[in-house]
Parts: sequence; C-alpha cells; structure tokens
Amino acid sequence: MTTIVYDTFCNMVACDSRTTTKNMIVTDNAKKWFDVNGWRVFCSGETCDIHKLEESYKANSFENLADLELIKYHHEHGVWYGIVEDGKLKTEPLASSYAIGSGQKAAMYGLRKNHDLKDLINTVKTIDFRTGGEVHCFDVTEPVQ
Repeated sequence: MTTIVYDTFCNMVACDSRTTTKNMIVTDNAKKWFDVNGWRVFCSGETCDIHKLEESYKANSFENLADLELIKYHHEHGVWYGIVEDGKLKTEPLASSYAIGSGQKAAMYGLRKNHDLKDLINTVKTIDFRTGGEVHCFDVTEPVQ
C-alpha cells in the first residue's frame, strides 16, 4: 500500500514511492499519482491499482476496480477524498487534514502533532514496511501541469 497525506495547514499533499504486493516490496520508485483534466489523483492500494484507476478515470468507468481510496486535488476546486466501492467512485471535499493507505494511523497521529509532511512520511517508513522510497510533496494551490 502506501502513505498519502493531505495537510490543510501547509496546503500540501505528500506520498511515498513504494509499491507492494501482499507480502513483498515491488519497487521504491513508483509514481503514485496521475494527472487528468487539471486534477492530480493519488491512489492507495497494491502495485497495479494506480494504473487501473488511471485507466478507469480516462474511460469514466470504475466497474472493474477493486475497492480503493484516493486523494485528489485541483488548484481551483480544492482537495477531495474518494473511494471506489462496488465499481462506483464516490468523492467529497476534504475540509481537514487526512491520510490514506497502510500508514494512515501513524500519519494521522503525526498530522495532529503538526509534523513536517516529509519528516512525517519518513517516520512512517520506519513503522510500516509498505511505505518507503522517496517522499514527494505537492502544493495543492499550484495548477497541475
């Protein structure tokens, strides 16, 4: 899985770069986001989920997806939480800081303590083997290129 964090106080989304299967690390160099129609979309899940979610967004059909969570942002429309359940995408605006993925609980604790996002995910990497690799940070007020 992963650790993806949105912090309302600094207007940033951060994520790690590790993908895993049920028991193994696949890579520490994954890109856990994609851009579509001015949105940047981040996906938690296993190795193939981000690719399948991107294909589903482009086809505007989510019926072949397993359950997963996402965080997305658009510089004009804000930051949104989403979930795919039973082939349906549901989203809502995020009004507060939030984290998704296997490192969610540790990340939520760090958010409450106002840790720097990069440091926060680096700490989660020491607790959750599914979180690892480089940490990427994005300013949600900047347009997606």
